[in-house]
Amino acid sequence: MIIDGKEIANDIKEKLKREVSARDSAPTLVIVSIGENLVSEKFLSVKKKFAADIGVLVEEKKLDTNVSEDEVVETISMSTLKNTGIIVQLPLPKSIDAQKILNAIPPAHDVDVLSEGSFKLYKEGTLPVLPPVVAAMKEILFRHNVFVGNKNVLIVGKGKLVGLPAAIWFERHQSNVTAIDEHVSSPIPYTLVADILVLGAGSPHFLKPDMIKEGVVILDAGTSTEFSTSTSESSGKLLGDADPACAGKSSLFTPVPGGIGPVMVAMLFKNLMEITRQ
Repeated sequence: MIIDGKEIANDIKEKLKREVSARDSAPTLVIVSIGENLVSEKFLSVKKKFAADIGVLVEEKKLDTNVSEDEVVETISMSTLKNTGIIVQLPLPKSIDAQKILNAIPPAHDVDVLSEGSFKLYKEGTLPVLPPVVAAMKEILFRHNVFVGNKNVLIVGKGKLVGLPAAIWFERHQSNVTAIDEHVSSPIPYTLVADILVLGAGSPHFLKPDMIKEGVVILDAGTSTEFSTSTSESSGKLLGDADPACAGKSSLFTPVPGGIGPVMVAMLFKNLMEITRQ
């Protein structure tokens, strides 16, 4: 089954819209961005449209590329108001220490769960929200009655955005988790025995049908931008880690784009609603 992430996101959107309308005041999402980035602008437009659709207010803090780290931190500090969530749009300029900036977001306002403080609470199991990518995977699995206990879960990629938070969640739910990265000589001995594959390597279409077993669940959260072989320029098209042909052997397959991505956006706003409930 190929998952329609947009359909799931729209279902969540309608529920969030009703919740927002039932509140005395709509929550606000503060978006801090630095400089101009066409890819970032595309993602921002998706988030702003979702916010508008459910009635959430958006306050953009656009900063110049020559801004200092202290000025960014001060901008975030001044945004920690009641009924407000904060995100920092990545990537940041190389001159900026991204983790320092993310760490300036208090857990009570961190809808992306990207600060070290928030992640520590998530790892301990005391944070009231999940990282959006994990929440999206959970939503997809639960909607399709996929039981993860005692399943062999292979996570490809050990990054902070996908691999690490996913490993924590699956281990917490009694899965048999193995995590690999580019340092393994070959992923095939691991991929062939996996019941559930979580992809976050950012290696376009590396996973082929002959590398997986029949009936595997593939959660593809690895995204890369396609480049023209003749011009070496980006086409803007997003590619996942799994070859689309893998869908034919999968019991559940999330395509890129249109799979986990739209659900992640919905979960970000679900997090916003959760942290602003009190």
